[in-house]
Amino acid sequence: MRPPQPDAWPLSSTFDAVQLAADDPDLMRTRASQIDLTAYPILPASWGIAPEVFERGRALDRNPAGISKVGDCNTTGWVYLHPFGEGQYKLGTYDELQDVIDYYTEAFTQRTYAAFNGMNVTAVLDSTWSDPSVCETGESPLACDYRLHNPAVALIMFGTNDMVVISPEMFDYGLRRVVNITIHQGIIPILSTFPRHLSFDDRSLLYNQIVVQVAIDYNLPLINLWRALEPLPNHGISDDGFHLNGPITMAGDMSSEANLQTGLPLRNLLTLQTLDALLDDIIEGEYSVG
Repeated sequence: MRPPQPDAWPLSSTFDAVQLAADDPDLMRTRASQIDLTAYPILPASWGIAPEVFERGRALDRNPAGISKVGDCNTTGWVYLHPFGEGQYKLGTYDELQDVIDYYTEAFTQRTYAAFNGMNVTAVLDSTWSDPSVCETGESPLACDYRLHNPAVALIMFGTNDMVVISPEMFDYGLRRVVNITIHQGIIPILSTFPRHLSFDDRSLLYNQIVVQVAIDYNLPLINLWRALEPLPNHGISDDGFHLNGPITMAGDMSSEANLQTGLPLRNLLTLQTLDALLDDIIEGEYSVG
């Protein structure tokens, strides 16, 4: 029997407001500017609608061990999660993370088709940016990656490029579109705030506030990377002012405190901790829906 199509499932707690920025940009900016980034925890405090989305994904035969990495230069490449799928890591006192590494090993090393240098929330929805060797005609990078990897979870971080090429209104609108597509395909979106841009402090603050507001509106889990990076030397940013810095040893080395004082290893640690809790609570757990 063919499962119901995604749009047939209304999510009880979803704020389905893709048009918010387009309809009232002043309201969008006012709501976002009231967000205090320091008030939101670094790791997700609640799963929100994630259990509902996971149940939708099960009906669509999503792979519970599948992950899509969605974002820009800070998400693509070998340093983000790849080391854990290749055995290039040291856990130190974080040995409890071995189970989540074992579970997602294959997903960690898969190539992402939804994260590129220069990517932003409009480009990830534009087939111009798709890899023609694997993506279908007219298929966006986001749709292509979701089709190829069939994930149950999407790790989504935008903002670094967006803040210098598109307006706050377009960023809000685009991020909501990405979220809508993701949840309606039965994929849990885990949003993340992004590193501050050392040349554009005010703009990076506003765009991060937008990320948090979208997470609140949709009741989504959020990794507050911005808050975690703020106390680090140079805010965890390299000398170019916007890329995450590090590692000192390896991107997967959790045993070195000095290494975890740099941006890339710290982001890896926070992602693993989030996925570990998600695995325990929802994917293999008995989290109640509704």
